[in-house]
Amino acid sequence: MLQLGRFAGLRRGEIARVQTDDVLDDVLRVVGKGGRVRLVPLHPVLAGQLAGRADGWLFPSREGGHLTPGAVGRIMSAALPAGWTPHTLRHRAGTDWYAVDRDLLAVQTLLGHDRPQTTQRYVQLPQDALRRAVLGVVS
Repeated sequence: MLQLGRFAGLRRGEIARVQTDDVLDDVLRVVGKGGRVRLVPLHPVLAGQLAGRADGWLFPSREGGHLTPGAVGRIMSAALPAGWTPHTLRHRAGTDWYAVDRDLLAVQTLLGHDRPQTTQRYVQLPQDALRRAVLGVVS
């Protein structure tokens, strides 16, 4: 659960609904808000953990089906250090992705956002961005 939040940027509801059939070679098929589907490339850590899993829900419930998003959130929160939540893992993923190429559209697509304004709230400006901007000015 934690790795799906950290390396795939999934919401707790998306984590709850992941099935082994959603792992397609090197990408994860994610059913997001409104039933919209997006493909998220698998980080090598995730690819290794998801390979060879038994068919079905990754996080099945005792009653059949999958765990609820609330149950996923409680399990993840209990495993995280103080100050971290399942949603802060998602923000961290977005910030790290943005730091690679500063490509807001790519991060928006990976997180499944409709609007770039939403994605902007998820990413933090890399510490070196202002200095790089000033030093990169051509005279």
